[in-house]
Amino acid sequence: MRVSNEEMMSSTDIPFDKVPPYRVKVVEYTMPTTRVERKELIKRYNWSAPNLPAEYIYVNMCTDSGTNAMSDRQWAAMWLGDESYFNSKSWDPLQEVLQKFTGMEYVMPCHQGRSGEAIIYELFVNNGDLVPSNCHFTTTRAHCYYQQAEPIDLTCPEYFDEHNSSWFKGNIDTEKLKRLFIEQGDRIGLVELVVPNNLCAGQPVSMANIREVRHIIDNYSRRDVVFSLDAARIPENAWIIKKYEAGYGDKTCLEIVQEMMSFADVTHMSAKKAGLVNMGGFVALRNKIDYQRLQPKLIRIDGFITYGGLAGRDLEALAIGLMEGVNDYYLEDKQRQCDFFAKACKERGIATFNPACTLGIWILAEHCLPHIEKQHGPGTALCVQAYIEGGVGFTSMDSLHRGREDSGDPTNIQKIQLAPYELIRCAFPRRVYMDSHYEWCAESLYRAMNWGNKIPPYVRQKMNQLRPSLEKRDIGLRAFFDEYEPLFDHP
Repeated sequence: MRVSNEEMMSSTDIPFDKVPPYRVKVVEYTMPTTRVERKELIKRYNWSAPNLPAEYIYVNMCTDSGTNAMSDRQWAAMWLGDESYFNSKSWDPLQEVLQKFTGMEYVMPCHQGRSGEAIIYELFVNNGDLVPSNCHFTTTRAHCYYQQAEPIDLTCPEYFDEHNSSWFKGNIDTEKLKRLFIEQGDRIGLVELVVPNNLCAGQPVSMANIREVRHIIDNYSRRDVVFSLDAARIPENAWIIKKYEAGYGDKTCLEIVQEMMSFADVTHMSAKKAGLVNMGGFVALRNKIDYQRLQPKLIRIDGFITYGGLAGRDLEALAIGLMEGVNDYYLEDKQRQCDFFAKACKERGIATFNPACTLGIWILAEHCLPHIEKQHGPGTALCVQAYIEGGVGFTSMDSLHRGREDSGDPTNIQKIQLAPYELIRCAFPRRVYMDSHYEWCAESLYRAMNWGNKIPPYVRQKMNQLRPSLEKRDIGLRAFFDEYEPLFDHP
């Protein structure tokens, strides 16, 4: 008999902060490689782990998007998939789950998060608008530029203090948000809050901060303003609220997610993360008229409003996975793995951004390779060397790859700002790797770091045939196309 959502949360004395709440049923074999082979591979693929063919990466922490292991419950549900184009019966269970998860009546599927973002920004963001956020993700920043609007990042000051011990460094700076509304409120039609704050080291947002954003919108807006939550990893945010924000210790993470959603007008999710599926997403809204206005845009981009570009089997898998992804025991185990990896790094002298939150771990590469200046990519260099040492894939989020363009003059590369930290994102694919894998990831970083100044700095690649310049509307996607090379060979 299949374990139900309710039974998965039954009372227990098994310590899921020490052991996983699941068993492994299927394994995937990996491609063995040697150090010599890996050095040649990373060079061949432009010194970037995300560019490598996936079979050559032993532990892949480049992303947590679509890389999660699905459960027996999900695989079983996929056999029920109804592939009817109109009104697939597989939409019914997902619609019910989405309404419960978000507390919003009007829900629609989409094939992944960015297609949901696209129609939200097309509807609610106008030419010349300002779009404030705690820190826009790459694609919402790109949607702003596409709509000829200006993304405004208002990350809280605690984030910029490396030694601050706050658990909510992902908050938006509400004083700056209030001032922006007072000074230029006629230009604000949408406020975007990313929970947790992915590009700011995955740091969580507090319930108090979400509540205050709602208060500011209600009291300072000069036109209709939509409060939007980017909810791709919202269960992980809920776990930190449960553990570290007063008054939430006795609530389930689902209840906390529902309260977070209660302050928003619209939410969009790339369900390839917290939905525990390989493909999928959704948009949910409170207002019926806005829902009806979005429907033709969804049909134009993704397909009919009851499948949104997804197969029926994907709808079925998401209906199960979304509830598994907000299960308290599962989230407790995911935090345990993050803590384990952070501890393994600390024991080896590898600097991490603290605190270590449920989404993943971010490495402070500038402390690991202090001989490389910020503009020459210490994160990029450390990622390459760690792959050579252990076949591990990481994503660089340093100044070289993620330096922030001037939002008022985004095509001017002379105005690109250095990042506040030279980060490496170590994303945790859900239910995929064991503790021993993460021990090896820390060891690979340690071996890389020990090469010291023998690891080269990086510069923009000199190519015989340059890629055409990105159009201004696409400049927010610059990080996906910039390519770099080392000044000398890696050891």
